[in-house]
Amino acid sequence: MLRDIRQLISMIISYNFYYARPGNAAAVLRQRLLASDVRARLGLQRGRIISKTEGDDDFPEVIWRLDFADMAAQDADMKVRAASPEFEAIRHGMRQLYRRFERPLYKPCGNTVAATRPTLLLHGVYCDASACDAVRTALQTVAAVEFISGGTDIPRFICETGSAGLAQSVSLQLASLGARATRSVWRIEDGG
Repeated sequence: MLRDIRQLISMIISYNFYYARPGNAAAVLRQRLLASDVRARLGLQRGRIISKTEGDDDFPEVIWRLDFADMAAQDADMKVRAASPEFEAIRHGMRQLYRRFERPLYKPCGNTVAATRPTLLLHGVYCDASACDAVRTALQTVAAVEFISGGTDIPRFICETGSAGLAQSVSLQLASLGARATRSVWRIEDGG
């Protein structure tokens, strides 16, 4: 299946979702910032790091995001990290701090411009596969991405908005499709 995804998708959005062990959210954030420092020393893009300031447990405490031109670029990035003992040490340290980790891949399905303001809202949209086409259409006007890879209990779509949130018309349309949307508030810790 992943081979089919690689052939169909050009731009991909890679996320790392870090669900911290109780009391470790700040340590997870520090470790992720160190990982981005190592990425920079390796000649890789830092990626964007955001931390949750408000919201339920549907989203992790820390998220790292990087947009890649295609799967080949993402694979090359992973090879550089895997060959680095320094980056592997960061990974090992991170494993001690989180209770759950997901690395889902998403594709653009709306306006995908990443937020540059210090605070943003993320909306996780969960829906049945039968509603995906209609939900995708409803999200065309917002910065939205759609899930394309393995993972468990993660949103099928992620939308970024400013403080106003999703437009009421979009929220109503999602509700009419049986989609559940969660909302959380995030602070940009490293804009990449």
